Amino acid sequence: MGPVGKIATAVLLALVAVSALVNIMRGHVPHPLAFIVVLVGFALFLIAKLSVVARKKWVSFGSGLMGSGMANLYRVGYWLMVVGVLVTFA
Repeated sequence: MGPVGKIATAVLLALVAVSALVNIMRGHVPHPLAFIVVLVGFALFLIAKLSVVARKKWVSFGSGLMGSGMANLYRVGYWLMVVGVLVTFA
């Protein structure tokens, strides 16, 4: 992706985020079924985090203590949670 594509993507994402924030402040939920995406993302995030809790530490930040597969699951979970919130409220 070139510089123009990157800028266009950032602007589009910013507009969607602003739209979502406005709808959150108003208490308006245009797509409530999209919240399922957030729940799926949270489940993936939780599975990855529990792998660290079960082996090493109760409290940790980031994916540093995870194997590569669990780290990818952690990142996908975060991504799905963010996208799910944006789709739910935008």
